[in-house]
Amino acid sequence: MFDDLVWRVVRKRLVASRKMSRTHRKRKGVKRVVCAFQNLPKPFKSANDFVDRLLEEIRDDLVFADLLVLPRLAGNLLYGVWPVLNKRKIDEIYERLKTPYLNLLKYISKELSISIVAADVEDFKKPPEVYVLKDGCLIYKRDLSGDEQPTAVFLDDWAIAILRREETFSFEKMRPLVEKGVYTFILLDLEEEDKNWWVEKTGLWARSQSLEVFGVKASPFGQFLDRTFKGKSYVSAPVPLTPSLNGFLTKTDERNGKISVDLDLELLLKKRHENYKRFVSLFKET
Repeated sequence: MFDDLVWRVVRKRLVASRKMSRTHRKRKGVKRVVCAFQNLPKPFKSANDFVDRLLEEIRDDLVFADLLVLPRLAGNLLYGVWPVLNKRKIDEIYERLKTPYLNLLKYISKELSISIVAADVEDFKKPPEVYVLKDGCLIYKRDLSGDEQPTAVFLDDWAIAILRREETFSFEKMRPLVEKGVYTFILLDLEEEDKNWWVEKTGLWARSQSLEVFGVKASPFGQFLDRTFKGKSYVSAPVPLTPSLNGFLTKTDERNGKISVDLDLELLLKKRHENYKRFVSLFKET
């Protein structure tokens, strides 16, 4: 029943005027990443409400957005479609949400012609799966609780990879992907501790410097039922490519719930090539 409801209301709300042609916004060598719902909103009362709030948050980026990243718990917030929440059956509710939420993501991806990275609805007993959708199709999923190796996910002329938290501390895990042309890494995390920005620089930020890549970390901030999350979200890059020379292209705070940033892949590759030539010239035999 709920699954049918999702399709009916979304078809009414995502009207033709909201569709965007990818050919109209494509920019050579530049990819815009938008991370929405980093500050957890109130529970969605319907799929209708989900779509309206999402479009309200990302409307300024729709023309140029190439990748939409949703944090963990975004799907869980759809529990509000039930007027009365029986906490004794919350796990059952989450399980019932899984298929409708994935269908909702597929439809948004298709209608807005945008790729999406999002976590499945989770029950907190183990880390969820992370989905990558393109043109309304699920093209990749990774179980964050498993031990499989990260792999490259190709979005037209662009490659990304989904990481687990522990992999962001491993140069060895990420280096093979960089050698295959992956320069954008994404981490969806949950954090209940309030870590400072110095601690953040030991993980994905540090790999952005040592491997010269972009890092996108999405971690929700706010209240969910009886739990408080204090995640910090950011997009990291090699220090020379960041305006403030701090290794962050952008980062969130308590007042800013959205990340929107352009990743200049051509500039990154140019800098990598220059650094490589400089390195070779320093160590070549005379």
